[in-house]
Amino acid sequence: MEVDTEPQRIPELWFKDGNIVLQAGNTQFRVYGGILAARSPIFEDMLSLPQPPGESELVEGCPLVRLHDDPVEATVFLRAIFDLEYFKPFPAQTTYDIIRGCLRLSNKYGVDQLRVRALVHLSSRYRTNLADWDGANFYESSDPDSPKNRFVSEIVSWPYLSTLAQQISVIQLAQEVEATWILPYAFYRLSAVLDGNLEELICEADKFEINLSPEDLKRCLAGQHLQCRASTTDIIAAFASHPHEIHGCASISQCRKARLVAIETLQGMIPAFPCMPLGLWHDDDWESLEDMCPVCLASMQDRHQAAPQRFWNKLPEIYRLPDWEELEKNREAVLGSRWWLA
Repeated sequence: MEVDTEPQRIPELWFKDGNIVLQAGNTQFRVYGGILAARSPIFEDMLSLPQPPGESELVEGCPLVRLHDDPVEATVFLRAIFDLEYFKPFPAQTTYDIIRGCLRLSNKYGVDQLRVRALVHLSSRYRTNLADWDGANFYESSDPDSPKNRFVSEIVSWPYLSTLAQQISVIQLAQEVEATWILPYAFYRLSAVLDGNLEELICEADKFEINLSPEDLKRCLAGQHLQCRASTTDIIAAFASHPHEIHGCASISQCRKARLVAIETLQGMIPAFPCMPLGLWHDDDWESLEDMCPVCLASMQDRHQAAPQRFWNKLPEIYRLPDWEELEKNREAVLGSRWWLA
């Protein structure tokens, strides 16, 4: 029988010579069944099933297959399959929504090449190495024409996420596709966005119908406290616990005063960034210690450089996850050792 209603059709995915119509929600796509079957063993099985005579739904003479998928995700997934320019390999720029749609449905329908491509894009912002994380975060600029952004574009392929709902979404996505190496920094970002307001987590989850699993909620509740405390125990302590006198200091009183300035500066940052120990002190902040002698400045820089690394090393443990070594092995098993070239 012919279908009477006319749902929304996506022009980029409505091929006049297509031989099958897919429908997700109220959105239709006229595409090529043979290409879908070649890319996806799930679609191959679906399309090979014979339909009872007279019971097939038709749209413009083509069989209609209904998908139980989000229409937006189905759109980006199908565009990635039928338009080679739409979702290029890393480091081509893309968006989180495109990554999410491609990853969820390629994982569901067994489109392995597309799944790997989406995982590489997702992983570009969720690093397992602090040096790589530094490159992706401390050099990002709000100016789209900034040379720093051109540098970042070679490291990260999609824009920064700022909302709580988006951060929860990343954790859900990583758990769904078993991309465990994404999780430590994803939980870090969620806690940073929450700023200690756990009630907001519940309200936002209800508002957008997104929920952390009970286990992930426990991770967040326990880990956020430790992450916020690390701003004081790990980062400020790198300055405050310095020896009273550093061997070779050219001016003890002047350098002590400069160190106090650094501690006060950090303490002043904490109210604005209570759960961001990795973002409390940037390279530019060393300029405030220009009165410190070169010997003491070098000593403090060495000591402070070690503090973020110590925090980063224990980040998976804070959120009750396997250590970085195991997580990197998981990533390598899925994406290979040179994953950024996938």
